[in-house]
Amino acid sequence: MRAISIILLFYFSLAIGLQPAEGQQMLQKERPKVGLVLSGGGAKGFAHIGVIKVLEEEGIPVDIIVGTSIGSLIGGIYSIGYSSEELIDIVQSQNWDQVLSDDVSRLYLSPRDQTMKQRYLFSLPFNNQRKLSLPQGVIRGQNVLNVFCGLTANVPVDADFRKFPIEFACVATNIENGDEEILDHGFLPTAMYSSMAIPGVFMPGKHDGKLLVDGGVVNNFPVDVAKAMGADIIIGVDIRDDYYKQDQIKSISEIFLNLINFYTKDKDEKNHDLCDIVIKPDVIDFSGGSFTRAATDTLIKRGEDATLAILDQLKALKEKYHLQRDSVSRMYVEDNKWRITKINLDCEEKLNDEFLAKIINLPLGERYSYQEIKEAVDRLYGTKGFDYVYFDLTDNDNGKTLNLHLHAQNERSQNIGFRVNTTEAAALLLNATWKNYSGTFSLISISTELSANPGLEFLTETNWHNFPDLGFALNAKFQNYNIYENGDKAFDADLFYTSGKLYLEQRFGTVRTGFSFQEEYFSGDVFASERALVLSENTTFLLSGASFYVSFDNQDHFYFPRKGTRLYAEATFNTDLKNGGQSSPYLLLKMENVFPVSRKTAFLVNLYGRGILDEGYPEIKSTMIGGEPYSRYFNYHLPFMGMPPVMIGERFTAIGALGVRFRLSSSQYLSFIFNSLQQGVEYDQILPDLAVYGGGVKYSLKTFVGPLDIGVGYSDFQSKPNFSANLGYWF
Repeated sequence: MRAISIILLFYFSLAIGLQPAEGQQMLQKERPKVGLVLSGGGAKGFAHIGVIKVLEEEGIPVDIIVGTSIGSLIGGIYSIGYSSEELIDIVQSQNWDQVLSDDVSRLYLSPRDQTMKQRYLFSLPFNNQRKLSLPQGVIRGQNVLNVFCGLTANVPVDADFRKFPIEFACVATNIENGDEEILDHGFLPTAMYSSMAIPGVFMPGKHDGKLLVDGGVVNNFPVDVAKAMGADIIIGVDIRDDYYKQDQIKSISEIFLNLINFYTKDKDEKNHDLCDIVIKPDVIDFSGGSFTRAATDTLIKRGEDATLAILDQLKALKEKYHLQRDSVSRMYVEDNKWRITKINLDCEEKLNDEFLAKIINLPLGERYSYQEIKEAVDRLYGTKGFDYVYFDLTDNDNGKTLNLHLHAQNERSQNIGFRVNTTEAAALLLNATWKNYSGTFSLISISTELSANPGLEFLTETNWHNFPDLGFALNAKFQNYNIYENGDKAFDADLFYTSGKLYLEQRFGTVRTGFSFQEEYFSGDVFASERALVLSENTTFLLSGASFYVSFDNQDHFYFPRKGTRLYAEATFNTDLKNGGQSSPYLLLKMENVFPVSRKTAFLVNLYGRGILDEGYPEIKSTMIGGEPYSRYFNYHLPFMGMPPVMIGERFTAIGALGVRFRLSSSQYLSFIFNSLQQGVEYDQILPDLAVYGGGVKYSLKTFVGPLDIGVGYSDFQSKPNFSANLGYWF
């Protein structure tokens, strides 16, 4: 009997000891679930972060979070464990102009693709049926999707969103049938992207086998979704505009937004009624496209202010239901480097895996950050052989598998370039390009220039396994050019030029090296300088040659770089087959540097030089000097501000240029430049009496048809100022 009493006493004591914990668990179970609903509204949704910040500070828990469009982005990232301060850092650190485009840095483009981007005003894609192919959206979402991939890299690719640290779901629209789709499982980045893919602006998203667009079309304030997920208390954040009145409708944008609001009008009224608290930040001064840093900061502050304005309601709610903020797991945000032991290319089309592995350039077994993985993605996308490239990470026995999802782009494109300048008047450049990284020939390009100086160019490249790029280029060009002597125009010359070049090129990041063989044919008016300008007696040349070149380019923009260096060095050996086999070696150097000294000021330091190492060189290979960079006739034509093109230089020439450039606005620049030409008949006999000094001022403007340059220069080469102007991309 005593033993039974002891046992009963033991269990009674145990029950008393457990009572507080059990009571706490019961309280936890009885505590109502708090749902946070974030509406769509473009950049105005940054106000959501300000709301979340105040909720955190006040200890208001969030158990369920549901969003549409921008609300799905903020909500999805917050749901996996990021804090409000981290959200602020994320949105403030983004270059939104680049994120909301499909552009990658020119550092990740091949030399050919850099040239394409710098030459052509617009491109018209054609599909395999040779029909004009219009895209499903202006923006493919390449950079947007990869930002999401980086932020959610630790989330499983087949995740259940309702098992996140905060339960999550977002809303999208099925573009095939118009149905509302509630996304609560699968690959989180594609879910968030699909929810914000504004029709016509972004390409539709693909998630769980469905083609989806912005959820705002069917449910822009999805309170009913949070209710269905079990939310007992709902705090709604509505950053949408009211209906635009007649005098406010100025463009198709206002019409489109009104139509969406009309379509969801009945649902919006019901959703508002389901909210316990509705927070409506003041975003009247902003639009869905207000992605500037100043707008971001202000919108976050507006979200804070709107939440603080109803702080009494929040505190009353907290006290009534004994709400306390729970700790949120950070298991999905802690790792920021991953050991990659396998790379998988996910593509329906057959690919040249070895060639692409060379571009990816991530040796296995190393730990890589998001930035390093993103650079590999940019290198792949920068080949311009894919519609999109994005990534995810999955576990394997030894580390992580980097899965790269690609869709090969086998479309042909027709490209159009245009320019007009004071040197050659108007010119139109037409190009047809075809790329295919699954075949032997990865690139075929044909260009024709329609102008007073017509030309034709054919280019093809093959990328085979790990070998360097092998290419063949064929050019034909008629060129009219003026020859100046002692500052006055001496001759009006005509020249026909054609060449064939076979080259082998290897890239090492921003450095590329190459070796080429070329055949060149010249016929026409050719001049040379032997202290006085003379006409060559032989106006036809057939030259065979070989060249070795090294190039380095890390400038962030071709026309308006803010920093970086562009360097090209070449050694060439030519043999004149038509005139006794005379051989001549040449050296060429071009270096252009931009050194930023403030956000709006940069120093320019340029150096150009050429040396002809044999006296018996063919006159057509004489160094040409003068004009702006857009006026170059051959690669050995060196620019000089204050001098019209062209002056024929001596065998050894060097040009140094110093300048300062001021950024007057986001699209306007003003530059002051001084340059000096030193030359001589031998490398150690630079003659002072042949030196030329000059400089000038240049105004530059970014326009939708390319850069506008207007310059006025002067040099002691001639007695009057030299005016130059160009509108359009250079080619």
